Amino acid sequence: MPKMQLNELNEVLSMPFFKVYSAMYENSETGGMKKYDLISRNRDLTAETLGRGLPVSAVAILPVDPENRRILLTREFRMPVNDYLVAIPAGLVDPGEDIETAAARELREETGCIADQVHILPPAFSCIGLTDETAACAIVTVKSQGETAQEENEEITSQWYSYEEALAIMTDPGVRTGARAQLLVLLWLAREGMKVL
Repeated sequence: MPKMQLNELNEVLSMPFFKVYSAMYENSETGGMKKYDLISRNRDLTAETLGRGLPVSAVAILPVDPENRRILLTREFRMPVNDYLVAIPAGLVDPGEDIETAAARELREETGCIADQVHILPPAFSCIGLTDETAACAIVTVKSQGETAQEENEEITSQWYSYEEALAIMTDPGVRTGARAQLLVLLWLAREGMKVL
């Protein structure tokens, strides 16, 4: 049994895509209490369901072209950091949609690329210090490229980079990127035989 026991979970704020909750934990050894605020995409979260059996709510996509040894990266304006980041396509899984379909759809919407093969990694928690959101990472080989279908308030461009260029970008301390994009790119490059560390 864990030392920290969840005693109470209360909704603090409801937004269109997530809710904010306040959790109260008790240390079973000392009796000490700890309040912890978190975000969830689960609209019906309870103390009994927190962290258990949630559906995958997001997908992150690494588009690759192994034949030509290149990776597709995006440059996207991200509002939480008020700046452009080098990233990979990503988005929410629609209700009733499987992960493979969501990955192919988000790839097409954000980059115009058509997925050929989709390999889904086991889902994992996105940011365990902030949310119970689960996300799946997808490695996708690309068949062709067409028009994007971005939402009105999205600002995303994409470009193919050689493996060497992608490695330089993801290890440059001056480049702003997300940890998931950085790790997926470096994982792929290591798989392809490149020295990444």
